[in-house]
Amino acid sequence: MANVGPRALYGKLLTDVPEDLRRKAENFRYGPATLMLHLALDGPLPWAAGEDLAEFGYVHAAPYVDDLAKTYAEAQAGLLPADPLLVVGQTTAVDPTRAPAGKHVAWLQVRTVPSVIRGDAAGPIRATTWPEAAEPMAERVLAKLERYAPGTSARIAKYAVHTPQDLEAANPNLVGGDSDHLPQNFLFRPLGWGHHGYRTAVDGLYLTGAATWPGAGTNATSGRLAAQRVLRDAKRRR
Repeated sequence: MANVGPRALYGKLLTDVPEDLRRKAENFRYGPATLMLHLALDGPLPWAAGEDLAEFGYVHAAPYVDDLAKTYAEAQAGLLPADPLLVVGQTTAVDPTRAPAGKHVAWLQVRTVPSVIRGDAAGPIRATTWPEAAEPMAERVLAKLERYAPGTSARIAKYAVHTPQDLEAANPNLVGGDSDHLPQNFLFRPLGWGHHGYRTAVDGLYLTGAATWPGAGTNATSGRLAAQRVLRDAKRRR
């Protein structure tokens, strides 16, 4: 069982791979990148929509489909999104032991941002490298969170920013972002017909992880489905 992307599997780990398969894996498209912020808070996030929102593990702030499409298009064009999509993970809402009594921690997953910055959709950020763009982009993200949860800035004791480069350094499978394009969904994931269902071009070798259906950020669903595939195949062989 391999938990890597197709490029790493067919381009680095396996030998004697047919050239057409190697090229196919090399053309595997990774999606836009992710920016992460981790917050240490003196209190729960003060959501304007109601205090009960602070009890949920996840809150998405987009807010509309058109906003999602615009953000995705900007990131694909290499632009820092003017109004980034936020996925807010309220860790202490589900596990209070993650922080001292009365304190809270939360993380912000900013989807989507460019792996390579070519400009800023809003204009004011001039940086074109992530080490330089991280802080001004974090300020934009926190300003958006403040719109939905006014008073948040006063409750932030400290925060840390992890750029797409930082995330890839920690997990080489990330490759700057998720592979989540329409041609790579369902039976086409990761390399189309003949390379789906967690089987690979090598008999007895299976692929799992974010590159396989249903993709990244789905709480190990691909691992469970891959294990079920292995068990079914093993049963048929007996």
